[in-house]
Amino acid sequence: MEEKNVCGICQGGCHVITDIEDGCLKGVRVDKDSPLGRLCPRGAIAPQILYGEQRIKHPLIRTGERGEGKFREASWDEALDYAAQLIRDTAERHGARSLASYYGRGVLGMPIMAYGVAPQSPLYRLGSPNDASCGSICNLASSTMAPQTVLGLGVRQMMPDVEKSDLVVVWGKNSATDDGPQVMIARIKAAQERGAKVIVVDPRQSGMGEIADWWIPILPGGDGAFASALLKIIIEEKLYDREFVAEYVQGMEEYAAYLQGLSLETLSSQCGISVEDMRRFVAEFTSTTKACLVAYTGLEYALTATQANRALYVLWGITGKLDTEGGMYLNCRGVPTFQLASAPEGDMPLGFDDAPLYYGFCKQAQFMNFPKAVLEGDPYPVRGLLVVGGSPATSFPESDTWRKAYGELDCLIVLDRFFTEDSRFADVVFPVTSVYESIKIVPSEEGRKLREPLIDPVGESREDCLVMSELAWRLGVGEGLPRTTEELRDWLLTTPIPFAGDFVIRKGVAEREYRKYESGSLRADGKPGFPTPSGKLEICSTILAENGVTAYPEYVDIRTLDGMDRESYPMLMTSGSRSNNRMGCLGANFPQITRIEPEPLVEICEEDARKLGVEDGGRVRVTTPTSQAEFTAKVCGVAPGGIHIPHGGGSAFDNEAWRDGGVNALNSLSTRDSISGFPAFKAVPCRLEAL
Repeated sequence: MEEKNVCGICQGGCHVITDIEDGCLKGVRVDKDSPLGRLCPRGAIAPQILYGEQRIKHPLIRTGERGEGKFREASWDEALDYAAQLIRDTAERHGARSLASYYGRGVLGMPIMAYGVAPQSPLYRLGSPNDASCGSICNLASSTMAPQTVLGLGVRQMMPDVEKSDLVVVWGKNSATDDGPQVMIARIKAAQERGAKVIVVDPRQSGMGEIADWWIPILPGGDGAFASALLKIIIEEKLYDREFVAEYVQGMEEYAAYLQGLSLETLSSQCGISVEDMRRFVAEFTSTTKACLVAYTGLEYALTATQANRALYVLWGITGKLDTEGGMYLNCRGVPTFQLASAPEGDMPLGFDDAPLYYGFCKQAQFMNFPKAVLEGDPYPVRGLLVVGGSPATSFPESDTWRKAYGELDCLIVLDRFFTEDSRFADVVFPVTSVYESIKIVPSEEGRKLREPLIDPVGESREDCLVMSELAWRLGVGEGLPRTTEELRDWLLTTPIPFAGDFVIRKGVAEREYRKYESGSLRADGKPGFPTPSGKLEICSTILAENGVTAYPEYVDIRTLDGMDRESYPMLMTSGSRSNNRMGCLGANFPQITRIEPEPLVEICEEDARKLGVEDGGRVRVTTPTSQAEFTAKVCGVAPGGIHIPHGGGSAFDNEAWRDGGVNALNSLSTRDSISGFPAFKAVPCRLEAL
């Protein structure tokens, strides 16, 4: 039977028509009648993915050495009892702090995420401070840490007014590949058709750069340098909104003094954009207040990435483009001032010493520090890990380091739908249901409603929430957690879900109020200004200053680090861009997808390819301070001096090219943004040679 549904392969929310017979998914096609209708290559082969060889269908217990991937099938009771015993034994031998969890991109925004935060978390209830998530390397810096320390707001409280903009600046976001239904790119194209200009700042031309009126090919990691240059010109030439700055901005003088010490020529060399183009951008940008920013996670992965993100909000703020028609509309009222979480009592979570502000913003461990805790006992030994819907070994830097860490564990439990590199090292692997097979929370005008599973569970798979609950109950910490389907339904209707919306559909268009910082309606206390500690837009952040961090948006070039010099590594590598064919580690493990995208390609511009003797389709070697690997080259639109390599490989379950072409083997766990603790995925010094 065919019916309208939402695709259940990922959380993209694409509207589809499903063909379901006798509880099985037979086929999927796009819902052409819906504005959210779209079907990516993964969604199109949903039946093969759900019922194929890569699907985990039964509980498994390891029989071979860690990493061999040898298992036997087990009953649910045996597997749950054994997993609980391993967790209990590890906690008794090494203490509860020796246990950690990781909730990955595969379950982002889904109900199971509630089990990774207090008070639901089984590990928290056991006494461990080390629940972690994919927030350790994705989104938190750009969506929360940066805007909160400038405006006192999160990204979800701001809305680019694309429909009324004269100028749309796309910076750090490729809406052609990172948005399920691709709503934003449709909005941008419509703006272009009515006459708005689109500027795209991106090392790659692919996607948004191809439709831009002006594509600015920035060097990987050079965003902070470019933003600093723009602000230097605007501030020194007094092209900002002077009344706004005088009344509502903190730190202008201190920041201006910092910028005065920077050279446009040096900043130009660091970002790869000429001073002439910097001035051209400023001229177009300051010609209107109707300029909006379309941004995402692209600026999160450099040495001072959080500060680069902060610079963008300063740029829009001081030039009068906040809460204005056609600018960045602040879609909120009565916002309380954000309170940074204080350090927990007892054991500090992993990463607290290196990036304490990360915990302050999300109350989770920074998972970048997990391998060091296992291999070096720093800050204390960690010996147990629970992985839910993710693959740290292929999504974090230094894949081999993760494999070594897994080999030292006493306990590794995996809950997933598909086999991952991490599952090869697990003691117990639990099969959990996909979105298609699960009870789902759906939004409505009244709030949360539940949608029953569309298809029967594959094999013996169960709802991940119920699996975690059973583990918790066996560990003696399951109070209040659902154990039956009926209890799960009640729990889903009331429990806060991290990284999810409020599940309320608001129909109609509310009358907009602009410049709410003047009337006082932006802040909860009714006073004019912004919901920051100072009540002002904070170029110099109170939170950062109180925590010993440079308060203004400082830029530090990665070339200043030892061993990162241009002579040894003349180019810069970026990675991590999204693909319409793959989602993280999901894709390269399916032959239907690798027929479309058979291998990871090194993208290089024609100018650099000619200098290095690289041919399109030729083999090259890429060397970074961490490692080296060989790839096939693709000559295309990339910033001169930069290369791009896609992520998503490195697993034994991938085809050979993707298995051997895992770009994260080239990235470093130690080169990080000091505020967020995020890795410098998009600013990696490297050299490339033709083979």
